[in-house]
Amino acid sequence: MIILSDMYLSHPLLKENTVLRRVYQEDIFINCLNKNSLVVIPTGLGKTIVALMLAVHRLSEIPNSKIIFLAPTKPLVEQHFNSFMELTNIDSEMLQSITGSTPPEKRKELWNDIKVAFMTPQVLQNDIISNLYSIQEVVLIIFDECHRAVGDYAYCFIAKKYIELSESPQILGLTASPGSTEFKINEIKSNLFIDHIEIRTDSDRDVKPYIHKVVKEWIKIPLPPEYLEIKKLIIGKLKAVYKILKNLDLLNSSDINKVTRKDLLKLDKSINKRISSARDDEAKYEMFMAKKYNANAIRLSHIDELIETQGVNALKDYIDKNITKIKSRTANKSLIELFSDLDFKRIIELVKVAQEKGIVHPKLKKLKEILQEQITENQESRILVFCHYRDSVKNIVRYLNNYPKIKAHKFVGQRSSNTDKGLKQKEQIKLLQDFKEGTYNTLIGTSVAEEGLDIAECDMVVFYDVVPSAVRSIQRRGRTGRNKEGKVIILIAEGTRDEGYYWAEKRKEESMNRNLKKLKDPDSLPKEQASLTQYINTPGSNSIKNNDINLKDRFQENNDKLIIICDNRETKSPVVRKLSLMDVEIKLEQLTVADYIISETSGIERKAAQDFTDSIKDGRLFKELFELKKFFKKPILILEGDIYSSSIKESALYGAISSIILNLGINVYRTADTNETSLFIFHLAKKAQETSKGDFKIRFEKKPVEDSELLEFIIAGVPGINALRAKNLLREFKSLQGIFNAEKDELVKTEKIGRKIADEIFRISRYEYDNEY
Repeated sequence: MIILSDMYLSHPLLKENTVLRRVYQEDIFINCLNKNSLVVIPTGLGKTIVALMLAVHRLSEIPNSKIIFLAPTKPLVEQHFNSFMELTNIDSEMLQSITGSTPPEKRKELWNDIKVAFMTPQVLQNDIISNLYSIQEVVLIIFDECHRAVGDYAYCFIAKKYIELSESPQILGLTASPGSTEFKINEIKSNLFIDHIEIRTDSDRDVKPYIHKVVKEWIKIPLPPEYLEIKKLIIGKLKAVYKILKNLDLLNSSDINKVTRKDLLKLDKSINKRISSARDDEAKYEMFMAKKYNANAIRLSHIDELIETQGVNALKDYIDKNITKIKSRTANKSLIELFSDLDFKRIIELVKVAQEKGIVHPKLKKLKEILQEQITENQESRILVFCHYRDSVKNIVRYLNNYPKIKAHKFVGQRSSNTDKGLKQKEQIKLLQDFKEGTYNTLIGTSVAEEGLDIAECDMVVFYDVVPSAVRSIQRRGRTGRNKEGKVIILIAEGTRDEGYYWAEKRKEESMNRNLKKLKDPDSLPKEQASLTQYINTPGSNSIKNNDINLKDRFQENNDKLIIICDNRETKSPVVRKLSLMDVEIKLEQLTVADYIISETSGIERKAAQDFTDSIKDGRLFKELFELKKFFKKPILILEGDIYSSSIKESALYGAISSIILNLGINVYRTADTNETSLFIFHLAKKAQETSKGDFKIRFEKKPVEDSELLEFIIAGVPGINALRAKNLLREFKSLQGIFNAEKDELVKTEKIGRKIADEIFRISRYEYDNEY
């Protein structure tokens, strides 16, 4: 009907029938030319076509240029890649889907001939940090699902580096749901350097003709008496804990309806601060007790949610996991105390009885009825069921596959556990193809299935549970009604938090729509309000770009770049990204020792608070630090965050740190957060490299080891023996032979060696090797 000019209809990079057939697409495309643009458009209305046309325009406009198309997941990356393959005449060798499974050397090689690269942000981020190739000639980066461009997500880092490095940068952000608050929307604009916004909603006149009807239905489901009895006991325990926390002036109310999970999580941080600032042992003990109560309040709140919205099978799985922790002695004191409580034991017993009786959550029965009815009416139907918890996904699939018409399969992320295997990205892609072809007619998915997946055949979406997020709710609904009419069914457990979540999501979506309307109508904004460009360039503004420029001015006083070798697993932390923004040359490698290397003599191990305490418990800490000491003359340990707020006794923490400093000779430095850590590493590297400019090499395997040091290492391999005990034994018995030939009574005379450790040394020294272990 309405199409672009003849120039675009006959564009050499477009296949013959690739046209913009909708007036709003043409308007968006034209309005986004040569601007950093945010496009907010309902799902299924061809935002990929707009991105494709803009990409073709930029490639034609600027010779020898490249485009990058980013998406959060590999299935979504593949989807965009296939769209370009189908709709453009660009040589297939010049269109490349690049993933983390492609080795860095191969990525570097592919980059030379690429016109359009389709990538996940993590891959591009790592390549920018390690300077694998230049993005100077990239003239457009498309950020799909750009509502993720907040906080420390990789999109934010990539946008900053791109604006800094590219000769002709342009950014296109695409989303159906930018966020429910004006602050969130402005954060996305700032992080992606947006200076133009295009918004289309379902109610716009130019969009309405292309909107397919989506019928929404809310079904309230009452809980059975057995569930209500379990819930009553949980609420009783929760009220008792809330009352204790209120009496300690940590909660404003003990009313079960006024305290949220978010309140409890915030309270945990508040308690940690009070532990750190406590002036006497009594106050500190009181806060440690409060921390224990709060930990159990969080658990009880979660348990309450499971019985309300998921059922006894999901709750039994959760209970069993924690019982396993207790039996394997990996549980903390608060968990042990909760599971030892008589009332909680009664809860466990009732859950077990309900499961033995086969009393599943009534949502499950209703879901089965809905699916059977839908598939009976239309055998070609494709249904997506969204569920918040992985354990519930497993239980739902198992239940539904007992019914012949329903061919269900899970659709979850890559993470695997002992009891639940994740899906690799290749498996996800194949599964989506199987779904389209009818091998499966029902997918039970977690949040990984919410974003962007274009499954034209999907004609029904079911919310097994309600999410209190406007963004996630819109993303879920957007999986149906894309090319034909669809149906959305939301299951709500009556009288539970499902109802509260429903109203919370509704309020957030209304707020988002109001804010989008404001953005569409600039006249509704105050006349004196500065433009976004002015905002970004205003001195002292909250713009991250402005702060980054200040950092460079502060720290980069000469043109010689600092070099820091980073373990590539550290890219999950913001520290590496922050260092890269200081114009440090980052080299990513798979390091066997240290997290950061700043010179041939200096290696740094970084431990966030939780990792520090976990590594003490599981015995990793001293093994890692012994290796650090072995390979570096100047080893450094950075402890990040509040290490004293853990469940480990303060005396044990002080003892561990004292041993690290005095016995291992490692320098220890505490930082408040990732910002302070990155600044400290920067200054350390600057000082370390003042006298030795240029590249440096690390060869762990060739460093000579002193014989005495080797003896300590061997003895420290015996369970229960640390570096200090190893030194004491060697001083006493002079050699390995002397230690292993000693009797138990002789061994216990050594300082710090008790009967238990002496028994272990004696047993190990006389144990016969079994080559079939």
